[in-house]
Amino acid sequence: MADVAFSYRHLPTNGRIEVFNWYVNGNEVAEVKAEFPVHFYGHIVDGIVDAGTAPSGSTSIVDVHLNGTTIYTTQGNRPTLPADDTGLYAEAGEPEVTALVPGDTLLIEVDQIGSGTAATRVMYSIVCQMH
Repeated sequence: MADVAFSYRHLPTNGRIEVFNWYVNGNEVAEVKAEFPVHFYGHIVDGIVDAGTAPSGSTSIVDVHLNGTTIYTTQGNRPTLPADDTGLYAEAGEPEVTALVPGDTLLIEVDQIGSGTAATRVMYSIVCQMH
């Protein structure tokens, strides 16, 4: 897999927004994709995943971990992309674990890929609000 881009930026708002991004140009692979250190107090607003091409055979599922533990304690809420679908992954619900403090570590982990072919050109984003 060719991981080709990473961005980390501050967006000015009332409660500043921090966005952690990871882009994969090639095929999605079931593994830990990216690790981000947290340097602020805040909370996770959303986990967003988007694919340029669809997986086939089975659903693609992505998870976000905070200090080694999923933020989706209800596993059915993780971002998913059904087989033969493309575009934005759906969440059944928002993450349940959201509080952030300096020194925390966020991880993007691909839990499942398509059993026929994997999704490609995937952008993973963790949106956080600073306090």
